[in-house]
Amino acid sequence: MKEKAYPAAILLLLALAAAFLAPSVGIPTIVGGPLAWGGSSGDHSEPAAPVTPVAESDPSVVRDAMNLISDGTFDAMSGPWTYANGTTGAVTASRDPTARARLGHTTPVLEFDSMDDVSGPTPWTRVTSGQTHAYSNLSQETVVAVEGNGSLRDDVTILKDNEWAGALRDDPLPWNWSGFNRMAIWMDKATSNPLSAWVFVQDQAGGSAWGQYALVTGWYRYALDLDAPLNVSRVNFITIVFTGLAGPTATVYVDDIVLFNSTSFSESASVAQTFTKSTPTGGGPNSLRLVFDVETTSSLNVVSFLEVTIGNTVEWSETPVAGNRSLDLDISGDVALEGTGSFTLAVSLWLNRTGWEEASMTAWIDNVTLIIPGTLARITLTPQTALVPAGQTAVFSAGGQDADGNPAPLDALNWSSTIGQIVRVNGTLATFRAPTQPGTGVVSAREGNISGSANVTVDPSALPGAPPPSSWGGTLWTGLLLIAGGLGGVGIAWLRRSAKRAFRIDDLFLIDHAGLLVVHATRRRDVLGDEDILAGMLTAIMSFAQDAFQSEIGGLKLFKIGNKTVALERNEHMYLAAIGLGSIRNRLSTSLRHFLADLEERYGDNLLRWSGMIADLPGIDAMAESFARRGRYRRGDWKRAAAREAEQPPFEDRGRRESGIDFVIVPEEPLRRA
Repeated sequence: MKEKAYPAAILLLLALAAAFLAPSVGIPTIVGGPLAWGGSSGDHSEPAAPVTPVAESDPSVVRDAMNLISDGTFDAMSGPWTYANGTTGAVTASRDPTARARLGHTTPVLEFDSMDDVSGPTPWTRVTSGQTHAYSNLSQETVVAVEGNGSLRDDVTILKDNEWAGALRDDPLPWNWSGFNRMAIWMDKATSNPLSAWVFVQDQAGGSAWGQYALVTGWYRYALDLDAPLNVSRVNFITIVFTGLAGPTATVYVDDIVLFNSTSFSESASVAQTFTKSTPTGGGPNSLRLVFDVETTSSLNVVSFLEVTIGNTVEWSETPVAGNRSLDLDISGDVALEGTGSFTLAVSLWLNRTGWEEASMTAWIDNVTLIIPGTLARITLTPQTALVPAGQTAVFSAGGQDADGNPAPLDALNWSSTIGQIVRVNGTLATFRAPTQPGTGVVSAREGNISGSANVTVDPSALPGAPPPSSWGGTLWTGLLLIAGGLGGVGIAWLRRSAKRAFRIDDLFLIDHAGLLVVHATRRRDVLGDEDILAGMLTAIMSFAQDAFQSEIGGLKLFKIGNKTVALERNEHMYLAAIGLGSIRNRLSTSLRHFLADLEERYGDNLLRWSGMIADLPGIDAMAESFARRGRYRRGDWKRAAAREAEQPPFEDRGRRESGIDFVIVPEEPLRRA
């Protein structure tokens, strides 16, 4: 085995790149983020069908598409969903402004007084049963508080048993508290003196509501029901006074007086859609799957229960736990759904109020799909985000996946944009032209009920005609990025043609997440070239990796470079890319994962703190060589190889013909992507 310093390395991939480079390319090429472009400032020509990479998860056989739910993303203002509130309207169902279904209850709360300014425009004044019997000294407290910037401090002195003193608020106009039937007040008895509090509320006609409370030391919340004969629409004043036995001065803090409705309820609200199933599925495992996202808050002073039904069958239910999840349910066991017909899917939230304080609980539902597996379930646009110079163009590519992340065909895409315009469509590719003014928008691709989108920012500061990022000029640089796009439009067809050929690794790249090349093992002897080109190739792989792994679909990622496939896996610290010809098998994905797992076990924290020098990772070149030569890797292979090392010829004496690996390229210094 010959170890060769980096400056002598060139990749077969670059020969492929050269085959695709045109004499002049002057359009933007999006690579999952900031824009890169080539050509002169006056060159605004567009190629017929530029492409960008499409992330794939697993090269399974592509099947026909079907989703039984319409507008599962709740985008339509008056869509196919029906919303039903609870019987009293306490639990409600609606379309959320963020385009989700919302189910829940939130108790309306009115803050009567935050106690942040007790002597301001609506002041509290002291009140007493008599200056010789009790005394109250009111002040603004700015440190001790439950919420906001302060509280009311009352230093109360009781001079005679059971006399009282406190605070009164009596505004010039009456208060309208209609719709509220309970008041809550925070009070803190800061001294040890036994005290009771009286809260008295009166309307203009003399009707009143009152409550008496034995105060406890520390902050505690006290409730007052605003029942008849009090007329809550014409409240005149509120008094909070303290009484007890004669003794030393006591200090009480009062804060955050709020009003709310405490009416009990026990009811459910729902969102539902009636759909037609025209294809029988039988009862085989995973023959019908329900997928949706659910986000829930904590249940405050309510007992909650969330369920999903189709017809009369409960497909899923739980007592909600706060959080955000994606659920994928196998509902093939529902006999009623095996055949065809019309069915109603409903998501219901039942709430039963408990406790005396404000009640609240909310659930949001989104991305609902009812899928016959193997059908189109998701459309992913590449890039997911793009920064486009004003007036310039960018190319977006669409890839379809089923619920398992397998490639699914896209036969009749409809492209649209909320900013600028789509100026050219070529199947799964669309050319977007930015407006001349800055802004943000969304590019979308839809097929039937399934859609995908990408975010676009039009940046006037990214002027067209900016110089290319390297001395290789716009032609080579743009060409490399186009090649990094991997001809995603032909990926599925290639998989079919090569299904009968076993995959053979020609090149194996190990790259850290910062884009530094760790090691490169290759079978080819034509490794002549230069540093800038290899760095550009690293950029191409990294650009695809960073875009592909933003997707919610996990697992093996694939893209094409000419007639070769790049299989990509990652762990916490590294990307591992295998490049070659042939049909991808599950064994390759397993081998990539096992290799990365052994890296973590063998080098541990050295990966996290890697300086970019290969001396920090002794033996990693031999690991890569062994994997690339054998075409497979199992956990612990590096340990077994070390045990056999004494019985084998020295590393540099092994014949290339035996190993099939001509070079292991290890950079002498940290090599970064361009």
